[in-house]
Amino acid sequence: MKTPLVFHNLLHNRARTLVALAGVAFAIILVFMQLGFFASAETTATVLFDKLDFDIAVVSANYLDINRSRSFPLARLIQLRGHEAVEQVAPLYISSHNWAIVEPESQPISGPRSVHRRGILVVGFNPENEVFRNELVFRADPPQVCLARLTLPDTVLMDTMTRDYFGQRAPGVSTELGAVRVTVVGQFTIGTGYGADGMVLTSEETFRHIFGPESTSQVSVGLVKLRPEARGNVAGVKQALLDAFTLGGVQDEVRLLTRDEVEQRERRFWVQKTSVGIIFTMGVIVACIVGTVFVYQVIASDIASNFREYATLRALGYTDHYLSGMILRQSLVLSILGYTPGLVLALVLYAVARSAANLPIFMTWSRALGVYLLALVMCSLSGYLALAKVRSADPADLF
Repeated sequence: MKTPLVFHNLLHNRARTLVALAGVAFAIILVFMQLGFFASAETTATVLFDKLDFDIAVVSANYLDINRSRSFPLARLIQLRGHEAVEQVAPLYISSHNWAIVEPESQPISGPRSVHRRGILVVGFNPENEVFRNELVFRADPPQVCLARLTLPDTVLMDTMTRDYFGQRAPGVSTELGAVRVTVVGQFTIGTGYGADGMVLTSEETFRHIFGPESTSQVSVGLVKLRPEARGNVAGVKQALLDAFTLGGVQDEVRLLTRDEVEQRERRFWVQKTSVGIIFTMGVIVACIVGTVFVYQVIASDIASNFREYATLRALGYTDHYLSGMILRQSLVLSILGYTPGLVLALVLYAVARSAANLPIFMTWSRALGVYLLALVMCSLSGYLALAKVRSADPADLF
């Protein structure tokens, strides 16, 4: 029976083996985290659209993403109301303003004073329109109750996923949004992602009070809801709306996008056109390089310190094929032993990220398997690079 040289090599210098395992586990953790953040960027890119009730979205020709939507005249959206396939047309107004932070144990803001402020996303709409998928958005109180409260002047609903550093934000808190005093009268749950740290909903009237009387003459996103009988042919209705309501030289002023088109556009923008996707992709590449170098250095060091032993094995008749296979098996064992703690620590860090940053970062079976295969490739490449040292072990070096 052949001696299990792979395990003897790994156990011979336990300190070196532990360093190799730490390097592999560290690289695997980096890969898991970068892939998790990358996937969360894709998920949060469409978090608002996922909660909106529409079939076709009308956006400006200069639209970038939901946080930089630009705007177009309200009159262009009103044109769509007359089509027989359209059930509802609802304007959405999106902008950002400074939220005055009410610290715990402090009094609500009642007048001008020095306070900390943070930018927050403000979404205005007509509460009488069915804009949201209510069962997904309003969980604390019935939708009708929350929306009725918004009809009061200078009231807002606060997203439960808003970051903790916005201070007190429970119903009843009064603070400043821009230069206007507003009162939180309810809550909803949507989430914001990487584009904003918090969100509030307001009525059109409150939106005008905060941003000026002309702010609702320009629409950020128009939501078109089709009649039930027309929802099976969204693409056809979209083309009919373009043909019927695109007039003269203003045809390039707006774009009509189906739900799938607008969500694909949001994901593509965040993954391909912002630094977020590029940074996370580069993070995966760097993590793989780090892990490969770690394992290569350990295996190469092991070969260098046992060079005479490898030369002895060749003198005893062990072939290059056998020695090469042994080095590759040693690399694979390192990948398996390093993967397990890396996976466990990644799960812990995912939980921390969800709790601390409200990011939708979860482990999936496909990601777990993909990273495992990546670890095998990474360690196999390290072993392959180290094979040249084994092949150079000449029995003549013993004399």
